[in-house]
Amino acid sequence: MIKLGPLYTVALIAGIACRSAESQGVLTQGGRLPARFGALSNTIELRDGRVMFTDTRNKLFFRGDFRTGKVDTLGSRVDSLQQNAPGQYRFPGWVAHLAGDTIALVDFSAVRTTLWNEAGHPLRVLPIKEVAGQTPVLLYDTLGRGYKIDYQAILGGGEPGRAIRSDSIPVLRITLATGRVDTIARLAAPEYGDATFGEEVQQAAKVFAPNDFFGVLPDGTAWVARGKENRVDWRSPDGKWVRGQPHAFTRLPVTEADKERVLAQVREQGKQFGMPQELKIVYPFAETKPPFDFAMGHPAGEVWLQRPRSDERASLVYDVFDRKGSWRREITFPQNASLSGFGANGAIYASIRNEDGSRSVAKLRLK
Repeated sequence: MIKLGPLYTVALIAGIACRSAESQGVLTQGGRLPARFGALSNTIELRDGRVMFTDTRNKLFFRGDFRTGKVDTLGSRVDSLQQNAPGQYRFPGWVAHLAGDTIALVDFSAVRTTLWNEAGHPLRVLPIKEVAGQTPVLLYDTLGRGYKIDYQAILGGGEPGRAIRSDSIPVLRITLATGRVDTIARLAAPEYGDATFGEEVQQAAKVFAPNDFFGVLPDGTAWVARGKENRVDWRSPDGKWVRGQPHAFTRLPVTEADKERVLAQVREQGKQFGMPQELKIVYPFAETKPPFDFAMGHPAGEVWLQRPRSDERASLVYDVFDRKGSWRREITFPQNASLSGFGANGAIYASIRNEDGSRSVAKLRLK
């Protein structure tokens, strides 16, 4: 798993004014781990209430305990992996809970997944059939299957020098034990425009254009958040689809400040690859921001869609859709907080940005 005045119609203003209190969830503080981190991945809750997550800036894997405040570093980061060493990693980027007490740690750099138990012990490297290029499998259910979005379908792989412009992106389901692969969903392809890097001009996905998001629940139920329609579709484990209901949203304009911020981020990230800072960079931008720029599924059967903001200092707001594809409520997070995971008994995990730019892991509760 990726933000940003508004013009309301009279009807929409009236609808918001009359919205019942039940449609607006309230979050309360539930604790914060004392340690600080560089950048955080998602957060998963273990059966005993502890959590696991990764620091994607410092490239470390952690287990935290909100009752004691203790944070343990799991495994070790290395530059060169030893063969059959599941306790080593290069770039731990995502965590998933499989069946029982088995945890999957996705290594972005090594393009592999290692299995751990909830006690924090490495078990083995998970063998996964390579499909759709050398990119990691991020999503898993508890039934022995992994899920991968086939970006190779639009990024290349065909005749050299010939652009591929498919109108959809397949989502692949991989049976881990046998390597069997089938397509279970399709996402809308991104919108393209011309991008300039120095003297070179090439096609690139438009920044802030709507994108579809995909996710899967522990029982194999899949969902697709449709960026152009602002709706959530569901696929049951037996292959039956439920089409969600579009939800009205405010189209926020993409400002010059938004564009400057994105280009500054590109230059900053390019430093590590030796990109000249004076290089001319022109990106294609959409005129308005999408209805959401991030999505995460709740294991209980909800999808939370993160609204873009007109002001980066504003609190994030999430639209919650149920398993029937109906909008249920909106949730406003505390300032500087963003969704990172879910737990039992209404627990919501958040990544908190501190004043010094570091990140903290917090537990919130939904009343």
